[in-house]
Amino acid sequence: MWLIAEPLLGRLVKYTVWFIGTAALAVIACYAAGSYRKTGGGVQLLLVRFSLVLSLLLIISSFYGMVLNAIYAVKRKRAAYLLGVLGYMVLMAMGALLLLGASFIIGAVGGNR
Repeated sequence: MWLIAEPLLGRLVKYTVWFIGTAALAVIACYAAGSYRKTGGGVQLLLVRFSLVLSLLLIISSFYGMVLNAIYAVKRKRAAYLLGVLGYMVLMAMGALLLLGASFIIGAVGGNR
C-alpha cells in the first residue's frame, strides 16, 4: 500500500499553526513569570495584548487548516485527514479560550482606555 504524502500547503499551514501555538504558550509563560515577580503593569498589559493577537491568529490559521484537511479528506478519500480536522478543532478551542482569558484580563485591569 502506498502512502500519499501531505501536500506542501497542508504542511505549511500545520507548521504555522504549531509555531503560533508555541509562541502563544511562550507569551503566557512570560506573563505568568512576570505576574509572579510583580513586573510593571505596562509590560504585563503588552504581553496580554500580544497573546490576544496570537490567539486570533491561532483561531484563523486553525480554521484554515481544518477546512484544508476536510477538503483533502473528501478529495483523497482518506479518513486520516479527519483526525487532522479534529486536531485543528481542538486548537481552535484552545485559541478561543486564550482569547476569552486575555479579553477578561484586559477588561479587568481597564487596559483599553
